[in-house]
Amino acid sequence: MHHHHHHLVPRGSNRDILRTLSLKGDHNIRVAILDGPVDIAHPCFQGADLTVLPTLAPTAARSDGFMSAHGTHVASIIFGQPETSVPGIAPQCRGLIVPIFSDDRRRITQLDLARGIERAVNAGAHIINISGGELTDFGEADGWLENAVSLCRQNNVLLVAAAGNNGCDCLHVPAALPAVLAVGAMDDHGHPLDFSNWGSTYEQQGILAPGEDILGAKPGGGTERLSGTSFATPIVSGVAALLLSEQVRRGETPDPQKVRQLLLQSALPCDDDAPEQARRCLAGRLNVSGAFTLLKGGNMSEELATA
Repeated sequence: MHHHHHHLVPRGSNRDILRTLSLKGDHNIRVAILDGPVDIAHPCFQGADLTVLPTLAPTAARSDGFMSAHGTHVASIIFGQPETSVPGIAPQCRGLIVPIFSDDRRRITQLDLARGIERAVNAGAHIINISGGELTDFGEADGWLENAVSLCRQNNVLLVAAAGNNGCDCLHVPAALPAVLAVGAMDDHGHPLDFSNWGSTYEQQGILAPGEDILGAKPGGGTERLSGTSFATPIVSGVAALLLSEQVRRGETPDPQKVRQLLLQSALPCDDDAPEQARRCLAGRLNVSGAFTLLKGGNMSEELATA
């Protein structure tokens, strides 16, 4: 087989596949957004089922706030309603909004993060989206956070976390913790973006998703396009929510850890033969149709032949 894998996934194809899927998500699947405050009054959320879980951070979004802009943008990528300015990936799934960053204090402790994770698990989240993290030396974490992550494993909750934007071979937590799905950012052609982190742990448990000029909602109304692993992360969480929804549709019990496996297994290699470039590709690129094929019991080689 020709080694230029990019013929398999033409430009922008993930988005087209999502459009043709006509799957909007199952209402029983709950995705928690641990982020800045979300402007739930934004027109794109009209008709979305969003619950704000109060935390220590202020829940009201400020139209001039950096973290409000971040949280609102991330939430809209998943929950923006069809036919609005921001059509989200899984608009009919339920959103649990857990504000952990505030506009006047962008930095949070691992304890704040652990509390937010516990909050989401107790509220019945299947998936927890964390578009943030803390840069570490070796991917080590405080006991609090380790416990919260193992709580997710025990309850079969999938943590999807940003790999970070430092552009280095370096790890963030929670992205580097066991059983988490880490997300790096690529452009429309499937090339890793320069700022997207890589590292040995991510090669086992990370995938690349579109993270350049991603459309999202802006607090107070309107939209903007932003780049970063922060905005690639909810794309993966949204696709994971659709895979869980498909399991429900097939009469199966939703299984977040299985969905994580499907996403990692179906990921496609980057078409770069330089070893250091290949490492930047993590375990591979998000492959929506491949993950659905695997879920339905098909095999990948047949998927590649028809792509």
